[in-house]
Amino acid sequence: MLNFEDLNKLLIDARAGSRAAECHGFLCGYLCITNNVEEEMFSKFLLADSIDDVTFDECSAQIAKLAADINTQISSSDFELQLLLPDDDRTLTERSIALMQWCQGFLSGMGVAGIVDTGSISAESRDLIDDLYKICRLDADEINGSGEEEESALIELIEYVRMGAIMIHEEFHSLPLAASRPEVLH
Repeated sequence: MLNFEDLNKLLIDARAGSRAAECHGFLCGYLCITNNVEEEMFSKFLLADSIDDVTFDECSAQIAKLAADINTQISSSDFELQLLLPDDDRTLTERSIALMQWCQGFLSGMGVAGIVDTGSISAESRDLIDDLYKICRLDADEINGSGEEEESALIELIEYVRMGAIMIHEEFHSLPLAASRPEVLH
């Protein structure tokens, strides 16, 4: 699987409208709802601004591979999913901004997958979605700490988001009847 830096470079080279964290979040959000790895759909939303056919094709293929890897991880009973974020040697601000972008991508992916009404999902999932919106609206200029307390808070928040994504996937893919799932518009 691509690491954060390699995916970011690939998306920049392809002139994509998103960066690594947002792209990974989008794929996770979409796959939590649909479980379908659709290369054409991912290209449509993640690479809409790309103009170089060679770079587009390479990036599209890598995103499809990443989506397949995510789908395997998020479906695992071993909680294998890891958020694609900058390494711990990056600043707290950089990692926090990436988490905000990941959450924004996740919510976008859920929306593209058709979740428009959260009223029919569990209270826990609704609370998580509300929290993800709050994370997206954090002020990056106010995130400037570098102490142990701030590091611990970010690690806890990342774990909360990671487990929340797994919980949403499980909710959408463990329901016994399709009729009991929330309305998904296509």
